[in-house]
Amino acid sequence: MPKIEIGKPLHCVELVTGESLTGTVLVSDEELRAVIYSYTDHFHIKGEQPVFLQTETNEIVSLHSNITTIAGTSSRNIPPQRVTYRQEIISNVAVVGHDPWTAEDGVKRVSFQVKHTKQLMRHDHKVKAIGRSRFPTEEHFTIFNDAAQGMMLRAWYGATYGMEFDAPKEIWSTGIEFDEPRSIREYILHVSDYVNFLSFCFGVQLKPSAIRIDRLSFAQMMDAVEKHEYLGDHEVHYIWPEVEVDNRDLWVGGSPVRSWDDQELASLRECLVAWMNRAAIWRRPNALMMTCFGLKNVVSSERLLNACRWLEEVPIAKAQPVLSISEIDAIVTVATAKAQELGHDAAIGDRIAGAIRWIRAETAEQQFKRLVGTVEGKFGKGILPDEAVEHLKRAVNFRGKSAHGHFNPENDAQFRTFSKSTRAMESLCYLLTALDLPISEEGLTRVGSHPVIRDYRMAYD
Repeated sequence: MPKIEIGKPLHCVELVTGESLTGTVLVSDEELRAVIYSYTDHFHIKGEQPVFLQTETNEIVSLHSNITTIAGTSSRNIPPQRVTYRQEIISNVAVVGHDPWTAEDGVKRVSFQVKHTKQLMRHDHKVKAIGRSRFPTEEHFTIFNDAAQGMMLRAWYGATYGMEFDAPKEIWSTGIEFDEPRSIREYILHVSDYVNFLSFCFGVQLKPSAIRIDRLSFAQMMDAVEKHEYLGDHEVHYIWPEVEVDNRDLWVGGSPVRSWDDQELASLRECLVAWMNRAAIWRRPNALMMTCFGLKNVVSSERLLNACRWLEEVPIAKAQPVLSISEIDAIVTVATAKAQELGHDAAIGDRIAGAIRWIRAETAEQQFKRLVGTVEGKFGKGILPDEAVEHLKRAVNFRGKSAHGHFNPENDAQFRTFSKSTRAMESLCYLLTALDLPISEEGLTRVGSHPVIRDYRMAYD
């Protein structure tokens, strides 16, 4: 296991210049930084390529996505004269393991943990079996192994026992095994997709932790272990400070999916696979969803603008045309003829055509009525308040004011209206995000209690 102590600078030697220069490296949630020194000659380490460091604990730290400073000097100008050369390397990714992780290395398998998801992933029968059985089976520890597009999605329990055997300490872990290895830049996109799904369930910002990557598949790793040839995987660290989560928002009673029993777990698995299969075209709206969750305790123009952008990015929410091409052509013909009859030049026809095409799409009210009707068809009448369309139209009006500068409500009543409209937009976006997922009947009944929908319904108008 890597011996890097988070937040503690370690002495290191660099492995890229051939000079074996020494310095320190710091790995923490707030920064990934190395400082290298030379007491003889000027040097420069390029940041475009990974930088490899051997620490005092004999681990290799591979720094990726680096920014390097120009090497500076510290001089003593009186006898005896001395010069120390110094360069700082600031990184976005640090990989720690038994050997360097190069830019060409591919991630075949990744495992990680997600805090605050214990109740979501608790399967009652499996957890009880782990606690009561002296020899739990692999079936009890395995939550699922499911194939998605280009990958295998895995989740399992780990348990450690104290003095009382029937009281395990549960650690839920999850992982992805790729059909084809992914680069150090690519694999994390799929991890984020997975974590976004778990965040979607609760309506809070979650992040992965304890990330470990491997060049070997699970089968290859087990084969290497049996041959006593397995050297271990690698830790990965990012600058992701811990996000504070309100425990009141971690109630699984509002989640569309959960793992309580086999039926509920089956729905979670189907929804996760569907989520991962569509993830590539949903990354922009999902990123805006995560921003929404991070702003849930803020009422601001930024939050409203984010909600409106979220709607624009949802693939199934685009405004629909209300005029066909043939209808537009017919209207243009009649209008152009009338304009010429009134003495206008024939060229006005192009301007008329442009104006008609601009209004061919449905109005905001028509769009919102259609979208609200669509989500009601899935989640039931009353999933949104009867006034939802009016709230959504007001959100569009507030957006226009916010887009041209900071919006400052005139009084408390307008502040409440602004907040209600923002939450209405977020609720519609959330339901549209869930619309195509194969949520079970039990899950559909819980969606109305999801924090995003609940907060909208409870907000004062």
